[in-house]
Order: sequence, then C-alpha cells, then structure tokens
Amino acid sequence: MGGSRRKMKKSAPKVKVGIVKRTKKIEKTRIPLELTQDRPDMQKRLKTEGAWSEVATIPTNYKANNLVLDPNEGFGRNKSVTPLVDPEERHAQQEETYSDDDELRAGCNQERKAGKAPPPRLTSMQKKIVLQLLKKHGSDTAAMVLDTKLNPMQHSAGQLNKLITGHKHWEALGEKAKHDFRGPQKPYKRL
Repeated sequence: MGGSRRKMKKSAPKVKVGIVKRTKKIEKTRIPLELTQDRPDMQKRLKTEGAWSEVATIPTNYKANNLVLDPNEGFGRNKSVTPLVDPEERHAQQEETYSDDDELRAGCNQERKAGKAPPPRLTSMQKKIVLQLLKKHGSDTAAMVLDTKLNPMQHSAGQLNKLITGHKHWEALGEKAKHDFRGPQKPYKRL
C-alpha cells in the first residue's frame, strides 16, 4: 500500500532546531534627513532652524524640533482649545484627573471615580418573574430560591438580588430611563 517508512524519513527535509542568535541593534539618535539636507520648506514648516542633539533621546529631539504633533491637540480648524497637560504639570498644580489612578482603583476592587455603573436592564421575562416574586415573598430571597413555580429558571439568591436591584433602579427612574444612551431628537419623516 504505502511506501517504506525508513525511505520517507530519509527523504524528508532536515530542519535545524535551535535559537537564532540576533545581535541587539542599538538605536542611535541619528539626525533625520529632513534636517541634514538644507530644505527651505522644512525650515518654513518648523518655523526654526533644525537643532539636533545626539546626546538627547529621539522623542525629546523630535519635540524640540516640532516634528511631532500632539494627536489630542488637533490641527487646522479642529485645533483643540484645551490641549492635554503633561502629568508632571498636573501634579505641580495639584489637579486630579480621572485617568490617573482609575485602573488602579478598579484593580483594587474599589469604586471608580466616575461612579458605579448602573445595573443591566431586565428583559420582559425577568421583569415578570421579579414582580411576581416580590409580590409573593417581599424581600425574602431564601424563600424565592425555593419557590420553583414562580422561579422557573432556578435563580440563586445572588442572581435574584442582582435582578431585584436592577428592577428597583430602573423602576425608580421611570420615564427618564427610556434609553441608556443619548440619541439625537429627530423629527418624524413625512411620507
């Protein structure tokens, strides 16, 4: 049927297994071609003579020569009135921001500075189940767990607590809670 296994092994390509040695490439702060060549258009754009320090790092040289734009600042007619401030300047002014330690707070299981997120909305079936359970048992979740007729999905006590808090939250908001998002108010189209 098939050929010899030994013959197949001999004809298979040989692959050398091992770690490829790579030399580390040292990133030197080479002067960009735009600054080495005397280009008047580049000097006009920069509004200064290009000065490059081979001792300084690449980002500081680019910043000193105005070669890098702050993407958050924008340009042209989209230029932002309030550009981002460096963290060092913010700390010097003792201003607090939301982005400074919000992820750290979340990692430590603390509430974020923006506040606690609202509970998820209940589906129509969940609303129906929660209303019936609240009507019959009040706030006794232990009794709700054991009620198999009104709790057909066999929700645990923790799940029921989450459903009840969600129901109370969205019921308290009433008509204000039509949407989770802010949508534009569009007029009806006339056909």
